[in-house]
Amino acid sequence: MITTHRFKLLSLMCVLSLMLSGCVPLFIAGAGAVGGYSVSRDSVEGVTASSQDEIWDAAQKVLAIMGTLNESDRNKGEMIGQVNGATVTVSLLPINITTTKLRVKARKNILPRVGVAQDVYTKIMNQLGQ
Repeated sequence: MITTHRFKLLSLMCVLSLMLSGCVPLFIAGAGAVGGYSVSRDSVEGVTASSQDEIWDAAQKVLAIMGTLNESDRNKGEMIGQVNGATVTVSLLPINITTTKLRVKARKNILPRVGVAQDVYTKIMNQLGQ
């Protein structure tokens, strides 16, 4: 029979081994988001019930306020900026007319900065009113 202490230790070891082995997405319900959002090592992505144009404008505003916007290509649906020393890439993928997938990736040198990505993603969603 497994004691409570051993069960907690075994559970912790399982979770840590999954986290260290690769990209384990966590699904968290976001207020107003169509499908919530998922978090990986260096990015946050979610599907939102907003058009690509609305998200594009909100993302540009957020990147300009939080840091600097270095590159943007509306045709590719991608913009790159700097926030807190990390390179942030915002990608938009239209799913249909009213639904768009938003992905925010953040890295400082070669190291992932998921906290920065979450912060930018959250501020973009707040800017959209979601």
